[in-house]
Amino acid sequence: MSKFACIKWAPLALCVIGAGFVNADTWSSLDGSKDSTSQSATQTAAPARGMSSAASQMLFSEIEILKQEIQALRSTVEQQGYELNKLKTEQKERYLDLDRRVSTILESQSSAPASVVTSGDGQADYDAAFNLMKQRKLDEASSAFKQFLQAYPKSELAVNGYYWLGQIYYNQGNLEEARKAFTIVVNQYPEHQKSPDSTYKLGVVLHRLGDTAQSKTLLQSVVKQYSDSASARFAAKYLKENFK
Repeated sequence: MSKFACIKWAPLALCVIGAGFVNADTWSSLDGSKDSTSQSATQTAAPARGMSSAASQMLFSEIEILKQEIQALRSTVEQQGYELNKLKTEQKERYLDLDRRVSTILESQSSAPASVVTSGDGQADYDAAFNLMKQRKLDEASSAFKQFLQAYPKSELAVNGYYWLGQIYYNQGNLEEARKAFTIVVNQYPEHQKSPDSTYKLGVVLHRLGDTAQSKTLLQSVVKQYSDSASARFAAKYLKENFK
């Protein structure tokens, strides 16, 4: 017979007593279960606390590493700043040295005598002399061209300078100086575009100076060598009018 069942004919007290035993067993088992559960939770919490300590130690180590890296970066930045300041100082010193050298060169040029040959083509001086000639200021123009030729003897404009100087002297009636100027163009610059006209005008100047033989030779050479040029036409006309 089960102790959990009440016999239909048993007195009511027996059923109550039986129920009390059942309840006693049930609560005892529950209490035991509760104690077991608390013990298990305590055992589980201990490892959890151990893991938290390890994680904290790891975090602390990482922070220390980061601090070391930041310190290293600061040292690098400081070193780069030092190098940059050093470069700026060196650059400034070089600039000052260059400025001193340029100033020295400019001072030496400004103190040089006027007769010293100047580099460049002298375009500005040539233009100034040419403008004086166009204004028919022949004395000033001849002086300007001579100064230009003295200062820029290697200029590509030098041949033009001699040509116009010869033209100015011819217009002034200074035939000897005109002869010298045109002779320089003919002898020193035979391939220049001013050579045909200079040869023609030199022939005219020599004719007026009385050197008819040399004049005729030059004029005939212009007609022969530069047959398609205006200088050749002028030379042919001069030969026809002055040499029979």
